[in-house]
Amino acid sequence: MNNMPPPQIALFYPEGSISVGTKVTIKVIIPKRWHINANIAADEFLKPSTIEIAAKGLTFDAPLWPPALKEYSDALELENLIFKDTLQILISVKSISLGYDSTTTNVTFGYQACSNFICLAPNQVRATVGNKALGEEQDKSLLPSKKKSTEPLALLLLFAFLGGLVLNLMPCVLPVLSLKLFSLIKHSRESKKHLFALGLALTTGVLISFWVLAALIVIVRMGGGNAGWGMQFQSIGFIAFMVAILFTFATSLFGAFEVWLPSKTLTQMDKATHKDGIPGAFFTGILLVLLSTPCSAPFLGTAMGFAFGASIPLLFLFFTVAALGLSFPYILVSVFPKALKVFPKPGAWMQKLQKLMGLLLLGTAAWLLWIAFGVTGEKGMTSILILGISCGISGAILGKLAPPHKPFYREIIAAVMLIVVNVCLWLYVVEPRIHDDLTQKAKATEIQALDKEGWYRYSPELMKYFEAEGRTVFVDVTASWCLTCKANEAAVLARDTVDNLFEHYNVAKVKADWTTQNKDISDLLVLLGRSGVPVYAVFPRSNFENPIVLPEILTVDAIEGVLK
Repeated sequence: MNNMPPPQIALFYPEGSISVGTKVTIKVIIPKRWHINANIAADEFLKPSTIEIAAKGLTFDAPLWPPALKEYSDALELENLIFKDTLQILISVKSISLGYDSTTTNVTFGYQACSNFICLAPNQVRATVGNKALGEEQDKSLLPSKKKSTEPLALLLLFAFLGGLVLNLMPCVLPVLSLKLFSLIKHSRESKKHLFALGLALTTGVLISFWVLAALIVIVRMGGGNAGWGMQFQSIGFIAFMVAILFTFATSLFGAFEVWLPSKTLTQMDKATHKDGIPGAFFTGILLVLLSTPCSAPFLGTAMGFAFGASIPLLFLFFTVAALGLSFPYILVSVFPKALKVFPKPGAWMQKLQKLMGLLLLGTAAWLLWIAFGVTGEKGMTSILILGISCGISGAILGKLAPPHKPFYREIIAAVMLIVVNVCLWLYVVEPRIHDDLTQKAKATEIQALDKEGWYRYSPELMKYFEAEGRTVFVDVTASWCLTCKANEAAVLARDTVDNLFEHYNVAKVKADWTTQNKDISDLLVLLGRSGVPVYAVFPRSNFENPIVLPEILTVDAIEGVLK
């Protein structure tokens, strides 16, 4: 055979709207018994593969090529860099102009084909989005390898609801369960109407918080970034803010101060709404969401992985359903208040319980400080601790300067002064120390790929190396702020049984640390069809382009089953 039929080429955009950073996939299938030169020529007389892309109103970054194979050519008497079988090229959208039209996208692929005996003259093949060959009748083998959910929409929505429900049992949320329970017990002897109003207020707080998160995700996507579940915990400023809030509320639960309104205002509010405790329930819903998002949960990962890549209306729909799942237990209790009858009547014991709630909030703050240590270091963590203690002391001072039944303006003036003091503490003490910590940490980052536990640090280049080597890879996408991740690491991944499995099957262990924002790891999550951590995936050596995603709650049997 002295001539090669042209390779099949297809062009794909991902589902949903196009934004800066959207990756266009070009997939090329090369006829059997032939290969083409890689994008880097092994010799000056060989023509490297090239690709050009154009579309109305769009510009594109340089293409990202897959790793080339090294193969000795008898005809050329040299070791050549080649592509064969199938290759996938990714090109990101660089800029978007008004009136853009992605359907006008066309690509020109330049190549030089060779067999074991001859090399042909350089040639080109073209494709456009409008080609009939790229429509519904096209060969499914041309589809991109990005992992997409094949579940029906209704089932994915059910997963979103169940995932939100299961979040109530995840270690990320357990420290805050006590706060909600305390509120419900406190009002357990009141009317059904009032209890229902409390449940509705909490649900409203959860819903609004989820909608705000969805809006932030849309903004990040429109700016060309990748958003993820729990992404706010990658911000040290957010962690510091939450520590300050928790110290302040713990101080309040210890009885050092309380936020109050003038009696006349309270009377008018009571006459208008009869909803004492409603603002507290609403804020509890917000706090619940803020502290429940670091970890993904069973069902939630699949649903949110689809939602983060879906259209804006679907994104908001999935977040609404997940919010209702998270709120569901409290809706049930507010609708069926008899469930609270098992608790004794409110009395002196409530004061002791209130102080216990304060200790639990401090426990949550300690967890956040541990996260801060992982993100920054000792200096940053201690600075945030100082800020938290300062906010707690400020609350106690507020209680002394502006006790209840004193002129209300005293509380306003004292609160403003104390807020100014803590803002200055952040600007001139805490933030500079955090900056120093982050700078030193960046300089001290180890260059070698392997850590003391035998895990490689994730990078796209490393994955290409293992793919070319023909080695199976286990990837652990984790973060220091994810308690589920840490539980899986301690209970499963640290076991000798798992190490023996990896050694027996010659599996490379790769850790992708998403504690702070990392574009490569965000892209990996998109590839795996997930939006948050933990994520565990096996890239089989025989089918590297189709990774297998394991459950969020990891087991030895699950790992062994996939490797077998």
